[in-house]
Amino acid sequence: MQNDTLRKKIADLHTRIKDHVGNVGRIGIALYNPDSDQLNTFVHSSDGQAPLERYQAHLTDVPSLQELHHKRLSRTIDDLNTLANSPSEHTRRILAAGYRSSYTSPLYAHDQLLGFLFFDSTQPGYFRQDVRIQLDGYVQLIAALISHDLSSTRALRSAVALTRELGRHRDEETAGHVTRVAHYTRSIALALEPRAGLSDEDIEFLFQFAGLHDIGKIAIPDHILQKPGKLAAEEYAIAQSHVQKGSEMIDVMMREFGLKNDDHAQMLRDVIACHHERWDGSGYPRRLVGEAIPLAGRIVAVADVFDALTNPRPYKHAWSLEEGFDYLRSNAGTQFDPHCIAAMEQRMDDWCAIYARFHEPSTGMENSAA
Repeated sequence: MQNDTLRKKIADLHTRIKDHVGNVGRIGIALYNPDSDQLNTFVHSSDGQAPLERYQAHLTDVPSLQELHHKRLSRTIDDLNTLANSPSEHTRRILAAGYRSSYTSPLYAHDQLLGFLFFDSTQPGYFRQDVRIQLDGYVQLIAALISHDLSSTRALRSAVALTRELGRHRDEETAGHVTRVAHYTRSIALALEPRAGLSDEDIEFLFQFAGLHDIGKIAIPDHILQKPGKLAAEEYAIAQSHVQKGSEMIDVMMREFGLKNDDHAQMLRDVIACHHERWDGSGYPRRLVGEAIPLAGRIVAVADVFDALTNPRPYKHAWSLEEGFDYLRSNAGTQFDPHCIAAMEQRMDDWCAIYARFHEPSTGMENSAA
């Protein structure tokens, strides 16, 4: 699933920086999500053995970076050993990899914070003023590259959000559902073992796309979408068609936005087309089995079902979180990819925090086609 386009550009720039500036052994980029106040690693380039790059933190919990943003300043640390007692596991990994000095700069696009760029060197005190001046030009270039890489996805999300809003009076699914599913999805992706082949960049785009899984529901008639009782067989078949309708809508949007061949276009299609497939092959619409189901669809399926169970629907009360977890466990290997459920087990505290943070009262969000 990994996309090498932006990663390759950053790696190429890293080579140029080393030729031009010298001992800069690592470039790391963390993206900022203003909706959740969360920083997440995105792409990186480093010499030799790279430190583990998976990193998450709320900006409000990192005062030093928050100050850089508010004051629009960069930061130099001449001796990273002064942070040897830091509670940050990420900092400890940077030190263990042999880096001894750093230069950090906030990244902006259209006056909005994109995230932070980290340069690290194995030489203490390396980022002198003359080195920083040379690096500042690369900071602007990297910000532009990232902004361009994200702009098409954000434009598409904006178009989908508008489409959802136009149909909102017919589908009472709330913003909370979309947000929770996106965060549960990212939590699973982060916990999946390396065999899943997910890069930080993949995880960011999967987070961006997860909330679009049910976009096709705006094409389902009111009397089916809002029915409080069990759907008849014919109604259920129509409700299931939201997957195909969503796929068709996204293909039109991708074509209109000129994104048909975008590097992450297939991931978005997989989220929409495959989140109702089941591990044992009894799902819809294609009855795919096991790993024939694209990973993005397998991950979103777990997140979507859990959120549907633990929030009220027209036909049921909300289940408790523990009941929701028990359902996922009992259906591992039948409805769900067991690796995804194992990942959920590792992140249960995170899921409880997501639920608490984004929970909102609701009169019901989806019908029995969920």
